[in-house]
Amino acid sequence: MKKTIRTYGTLTFLLCAGLALQGCDRKLYEPGHLTENRVQVEQQKFSEQMPVSDFNENFAAGLGRYYRSNGEGTVHVSVLYDPKSKTNTAMQASQEASRIAGLMRDHGIQDLEANILPVNNLGPEANVLMSFTSYSASAPEDCGRLPGYDDTDVSFYEDYKLGCTVETVFARQIARPKDLMGNDDAGETTDGRRASNIGEIYRSGAPNQPLEGESASGD
Repeated sequence: MKKTIRTYGTLTFLLCAGLALQGCDRKLYEPGHLTENRVQVEQQKFSEQMPVSDFNENFAAGLGRYYRSNGEGTVHVSVLYDPKSKTNTAMQASQEASRIAGLMRDHGIQDLEANILPVNNLGPEANVLMSFTSYSASAPEDCGRLPGYDDTDVSFYEDYKLGCTVETVFARQIARPKDLMGNDDAGETTDGRRASNIGEIYRSGAPNQPLEGESASGD
């Protein structure tokens, strides 16, 4: 009888221990509330068509800044003219293509291809069509912003993941989105070479330059 009671006691203990472990398992592996997603980099195609008269110094400067920040590769420039027009001719289109290409180069766009294309019934004024590959950084996938960040609505957002708003703001501050994709030119020895260059300075005994404080006034 005592043996039976002892056996029941052992089974009861094991059953309780199993239930306790199951409870711990559910607690330890509960899904977290921190976002695991990071800023997305999207490849796009920048394309714009406009009258050649609108392509001036200011527009070229703005385009140059955008290309340096977001663009990559060859900029394709086509000046469109009307083969049946007496004013919007191929010769005029060639002159405009040369002018536009020159403005682009003046503002840092060196990799470009310019040509002229006939378009029937285009009208009396030539148009310029520009296109190139561009990149943009955006918020992580399936990641909303903290309630009340964009407006006064602070209603409960059950599915909000901590860190989403930080990642969203961070994406807006990326100067060159493509840099987030890494550098394919880095070889297997790149990290080792970098470490060697750093260590060589200490090994040679070369003195460090003295540190100086910063001054807002320039004095």
